[in-house]
Amino acid sequence: MLKKLQRKFVAIAILALFTVVFVELFAVNVVNVYQRDSDSKSILYLIAQNDGVLPNTAVDDVFGAGWNPFGRSQITVETPYSTRYFVVKLQGNTVTDISTKNIASVSDRTAFEYAAKIYGEEPGYGFVDIYRYYYVKDSSTGNAIMVFLDFERELEETFTLAMISFLVGVIFVVLLSFPVYLMTRSALSPVRRSIAQQKQFITDASHELKTPLAIISADADVLEMCGGENEWVSSIKSQTARLNTLVRNLVSLSKLDETANEAEHIEFNISEAVLDTALNFEPMAKSKNLRFTLDVTPNLTIKGNEGEIRQLVSLLCDNALKYTDDDGEIRISLYKSGKTLTLDAYNTCESIDKEKLPHLFDRFYRADPARARETGGYGIGLSIAKAIVDRHKGKISASSPDGKSVLFRVLL
Repeated sequence: MLKKLQRKFVAIAILALFTVVFVELFAVNVVNVYQRDSDSKSILYLIAQNDGVLPNTAVDDVFGAGWNPFGRSQITVETPYSTRYFVVKLQGNTVTDISTKNIASVSDRTAFEYAAKIYGEEPGYGFVDIYRYYYVKDSSTGNAIMVFLDFERELEETFTLAMISFLVGVIFVVLLSFPVYLMTRSALSPVRRSIAQQKQFITDASHELKTPLAIISADADVLEMCGGENEWVSSIKSQTARLNTLVRNLVSLSKLDETANEAEHIEFNISEAVLDTALNFEPMAKSKNLRFTLDVTPNLTIKGNEGEIRQLVSLLCDNALKYTDDDGEIRISLYKSGKTLTLDAYNTCESIDKEKLPHLFDRFYRADPARARETGGYGIGLSIAKAIVDRHKGKISASSPDGKSVLFRVLL
């Protein structure tokens, strides 16, 4: 249980760390993209407004209300010398001028081809291949200007920043995972000690109770021999027997918890184990006029602790006998589906609240306390069954399709 709890804590802590880091990195990259896009629009706008030439003067805010969080100039006196662009001017459908003097990799013919690509587009900003363009058209005169800005370096730098930030984020989260694990382990130390103390208390208390219970039982036998059988002596013996059973169950459950990683698992024939154990309950079922059915696939094997699996079957059969209604039915089945072995214990009952089903495996929980007192139940048998299943890395669940029957399913 502690290992599962620790894994959950670690997973939640790492997930939270991952979320914070990558939200921050995402925000940085978004701001970077926005800033580069804003700068490119400013440059394109200036070129278009200056008749196809980028002025060599510093400009702080091209649009008059631009977002400039870092307080830097968007355009500097050095910008014209580091900006690669070409311009195409038109009069109606005719190209009147092509300027490629500010970019060496584009010829006039190539510039004309790019202009043809965007000629049918709506005026405004856009992308074509690696170029950011600004298309301005004067509807009154028919004049138009197309400014193309080489955006390849910005795209590469943006992609590089995104990759580096992602890798740094992954490395950062991985490196911090180990300290998070250690801190989580340290934080759970009080819980670990508390659970260990609870287990030790149950073990010590159970052992301490054995002696007085044995004395009470012996005294009751002496009283019965001396004074004959009567309801008071019978009550003492009955309650002593119940307490002895409870103590044995508590010790058994405590041992299962304490030796969770020490059980010897060997391969054995589980079909024979289930049949041998379940058949012992058939006479008791018949004496109560209950239909008892066994459907066990033969020669199925599993690697585990045979004694504990027999105890599991015994607990499920005993639980079914206690809570099956009059003239009801009990079915025990074992079959294999793929690589999974399924053990089912089904029994009819008077009624069961489906909301209570998940709590049936809680210690000392009883869905019907009155019925439990009649049958001698303590609400601990199914807890032991779950502990056994957990030790075998399996799963156990309870379901009720109609509210008048219950199915315990074990997957191993």
